[in-house]
Amino acid sequence: MTAFAPTFRLRECVRALILTPDPALLLIHLVVPDRRLWITPGGGIAPGETHREALRRELEEELGRGDLDIGAQVWVRHGRYRWAGQWVNEREHFYLVRADRFEPDTSRNPVPSEREAMAELRWWPLAELPAESKEFAPMRLGSLVADLIEGGLPSEPIETGF
Repeated sequence: MTAFAPTFRLRECVRALILTPDPALLLIHLVVPDRRLWITPGGGIAPGETHREALRRELEEELGRGDLDIGAQVWVRHGRYRWAGQWVNEREHFYLVRADRFEPDTSRNPVPSEREAMAELRWWPLAELPAESKEFAPMRLGSLVADLIEGGLPSEPIETGF
């Protein structure tokens, strides 16, 4: 008997680490039938879009803020998961965005299922982020952000792990 090997769809994504001076990080609580996860804002790159164009569009759709200044790429994350019945092999490119706190407006997201899956948006003070947790993507989000604040921008994007 041969083992079933799922076919993965490749998905390139961009994500924003929106960091305030105090410091706090804006996260989205994604709730879908098979998991609950805190993620950074962002999403898929459409054909023909640059990373920055895609991230600006995603920030406008998810937060109502297409005007944020997108900084350097700091991380890369690879993940595999099941979404809407399909296996996805995802590569996420994380960019640093420095901003003051604001009230996100999710009403501009054109995808109803995405709006419904976004159960909560919350500013997390860095002191409250766990160093590592399966409830966050990447799992080491708290320690990675702390390293970024303490060590500054990396010379090239850091691979975050899952």
